[in-house]
Amino acid sequence: MQDVNSFLVEWNIRFLENRDVVRKSILSVKKKSEGFDFIVHYKDNIKYFIVSPILEINLFNILKKEDNAGIFTLNNKENIRFVASKWEDFAGMQFLSIYFINPFSNLDKVWILQPYVHDKICDKSSLEFGLKSMSEMVESIGNFELEQKIKLKK
Repeated sequence: MQDVNSFLVEWNIRFLENRDVVRKSILSVKKKSEGFDFIVHYKDNIKYFIVSPILEINLFNILKKEDNAGIFTLNNKENIRFVASKWEDFAGMQFLSIYFINPFSNLDKVWILQPYVHDKICDKSSLEFGLKSMSEMVESIGNFELEQKIKLKK
């Protein structure tokens, strides 16, 4: 599991740095700090990141409503169901972004959800269906499959 986490931390940092190539707003990145997997210092704010391949309830022990935070998780049905089942908790965090990823996808590799904003515009009766529709931009991947692909890459 350590290989998976360190691979994902490195991949996620590269993803954020690549997105920032034009804006150049990232000042520094600090790994394993303040209980988070990494922290990104931007010119105008600080964002705290958790890498959680499988979403679990203990995330709410780490995150606070006022945190400017991001969660990187695998793009799969289980994680989407978890988000839908804990929607009110996630939607209450104004500055939270959830990144659903598959580093090995042949389609897009990431889709991003901001529950606070999404909650303002979505039809709650079709929330899970809407999340599943958005997730189709990135191929689904489970933890075991990710571990296998990382081993093959070495």
